[in-house]
Amino acid sequence: MAIEALGAEVSAAIASPGIVAATALYMFVLVPVVKASGLVDKTKGAYRRAMLAYNVIFSIYSALTFVVTAAALGWDRGYGQWLRDLTGDTVVSLYQDKCPSTLFNSKLFMWAAWAFYYSKFVEFLDTVWLVLKGKPASFLQKLHHSGAPWDLYFQLVLQHEGVWIFVSFNSFIHTFMYAYYAITAVGIKCPAKSLITMMQISQFIIGFVAVYRYASIPCYYASKGLMFAWYFNYAYVGAILLLFLHFFYVDNFVPKARLKEKGK
Repeated sequence: MAIEALGAEVSAAIASPGIVAATALYMFVLVPVVKASGLVDKTKGAYRRAMLAYNVIFSIYSALTFVVTAAALGWDRGYGQWLRDLTGDTVVSLYQDKCPSTLFNSKLFMWAAWAFYYSKFVEFLDTVWLVLKGKPASFLQKLHHSGAPWDLYFQLVLQHEGVWIFVSFNSFIHTFMYAYYAITAVGIKCPAKSLITMMQISQFIIGFVAVYRYASIPCYYASKGLMFAWYFNYAYVGAILLLFLHFFYVDNFVPKARLKEKGK
């Protein structure tokens, strides 16, 4: 199918030069440049302070994103009323047959969602830290980080209400994930790696269920743009889910000795 057949709005989103250039640089240029920089340090504890600061900042930022999103969606039990008063927002009602959704009139949510989108490019540093420490960047990590901005971008510019699922679920999980990385960055052993992976897997599965309802809302299935965002979300998250399941299996059920032998 030609891109034009998807409609002008979708075609313009796909061809957006900024995100195309950023993800291409991440996929094909970033790792070779970092490896050739002369900054790779395999010493135990290398870049500890910088990594600690980075992970603490992202854990706090993710928590704030979730709090603001929860206030916009009315999950706040009253604590977010002052934020809604400040912006003039009202609580958003989801899954309504109204396109575009009133979600996109919420200043709180739109500020949080766009900021979260731009943070996905900063998260490319997750890969940089690995390479700087002399570790390989897996296909899972590259696909995860390169696809996340696209998934979020399509939902924002095509105004698919399901973007609340991405922002709320992902910011919630990342609050704990980056806190875990901060703890391990200072050399403290924390037996929560499998739990973090299970939380990530759970967010994908629950997200699948939550976003499915949009395909049955009349103004959504009548829109090429909205259904494109819906299908892209399923394709991207589905691929990531399978890779995470494989990672979880290998990391927890394949003997370490067998992995070392295979890596020789």
